[in-house]
Amino acid sequence: MSRRLYSPTRTISNRGDLPRYIGQFPCAKAEASHLVFDSMSALYCGIYLEWRQDVVSMAFEPHMLTFEAEAGLPELTCHPDYEAILDTGEIEFYEAKYSRDGLKDAEREKLALTAAHFEQRGIPYKVIYREDLETDGFIDTIILLRRYGLMQYPGGVVEAAAQRLAQGPEATLEAWRSHAATAGVPTALLYHLLYHQRLPLVYRPLLPMELQPCRA
Repeated sequence: MSRRLYSPTRTISNRGDLPRYIGQFPCAKAEASHLVFDSMSALYCGIYLEWRQDVVSMAFEPHMLTFEAEAGLPELTCHPDYEAILDTGEIEFYEAKYSRDGLKDAEREKLALTAAHFEQRGIPYKVIYREDLETDGFIDTIILLRRYGLMQYPGGVVEAAAQRLAQGPEATLEAWRSHAATAGVPTALLYHLLYHQRLPLVYRPLLPMELQPCRA
């Protein structure tokens, strides 16, 4: 059975080569409090952008852009995966792909042409590769911490916990849990601080037990 979702620029369907991953995810920085995605690479890119402190708002495929032929570049129509507004007011566009080696020649050529058109106009445009996000367990750790990062805590509680842990050096998740237990900080609150980058975290592939939700 075909399932359809809609971005501002097109209909997204799970028809086509398998596997196809489409859906929606809650996003605190989206206008409608959620965003659609058309692949796991797009989902991971969206979670990464939401985690970034300098991104204040974001949207999935909000515009169909047409660039006229200019400076030796042919005309181009495209709809970048994400548009992000930074805390500086600057707008950046992002394309989500799985890997560099996995690109087809036509994809590689269009990405290069798109980048050239954006550069010609002085607009930041970047390709985010899922293989890079997965390095050293980075995006898996962000996904683990994210549910706790989105929880609401009284400001005084968060600041008190941050002060208790502030003297800790850059460490792995396992080391931070040990440090938090010694300091009397619940694991959920520790994860909240780590998600919001209040404590220096060393990323590494997660252990199986770390994938279980914490109860403290």
